Amino acid sequence: MRRALLLVCVLVLAGCGGKEASREAADAPAATLPAEFLDLYEYDSSAPFDVQEEKAEEKDGATVHTISYAGPADRITAFLVIPAGDGPFPAVLFMPGAPGARYTFFTESIELAKHGIASLSPDPPYARPPIKDVVEFTPSDRDGIVQEVVEMRRAIDLLVSREEIDPSRLGYVGFSWGGSLGAIFAAVERRVGAFVLMSAIPRLSADMRQLGEERGATGDLSRYEESMKPIDAVNYLPHIAPNALFLQFGQEDTRPSPTDGREVETTASAPKKALWYEGGHELNSQARAEREKWLAQRLKVG
Repeated sequence: MRRALLLVCVLVLAGCGGKEASREAADAPAATLPAEFLDLYEYDSSAPFDVQEEKAEEKDGATVHTISYAGPADRITAFLVIPAGDGPFPAVLFMPGAPGARYTFFTESIELAKHGIASLSPDPPYARPPIKDVVEFTPSDRDGIVQEVVEMRRAIDLLVSREEIDPSRLGYVGFSWGGSLGAIFAAVERRVGAFVLMSAIPRLSADMRQLGEERGATGDLSRYEESMKPIDAVNYLPHIAPNALFLQFGQEDTRPSPTDGREVETTASAPKKALWYEGGHELNSQARAEREKWLAQRLKVG
């Protein structure tokens, strides 16, 4: 009788876990990042998501869920795109360039859904009310970047908690700001196996100081640059292996410059692939087609 009661309790708990239950990706590699960097991005991964759905719409065969969920600081708004058919599906987390938002990769997420790949596109912190500048050229900017990376980790928690998602087939696509922060994310978040970093900058500390000088920012920009060095991509790029990288750059881009792009390429751990495209920062249709093909191969879809 006691064994039967125990079995009933186990079945009830399994059913109640549902979308809030966390499932880990199989065989996620251990982090090799030094603790001084890894500790910056610690957070409470057990906090409830409290997912709320605003609406669900059909788009080219996929279902687009407009949702919000509890983040580390406030609620995060996002698009969750689920392909037609039976899962579990591989999934990609999209992060835009600044000041982009969840709409930036909408078309691309619909295209991936045609390949049987789900996606989550959250609004970054600066794209949610109250709308604010991405950076203010003060040392507190580092805290905002740390928060954004933690929110990326929280997004992976949400994905792997859902029964429609295969937690062993996860990818990431980040552009510009999302590409530069994606280098941090790739070294910190080990459950994701495939990362596309577009137009990533190796040293945001120096780049943001330059931008501050161009905009006439007040304050001690030398101190500002120093305070931002812990979030430079070069600290993290050597620690992404054995997860895979696809780096994409524009040949005529100036931020990152070709020199910057080559530093990203040479600093990053293998396995990696780097391609350069005609044009500037936004890349082109060829780059988009090639990252879709690379993701489909890495995430093992037909």
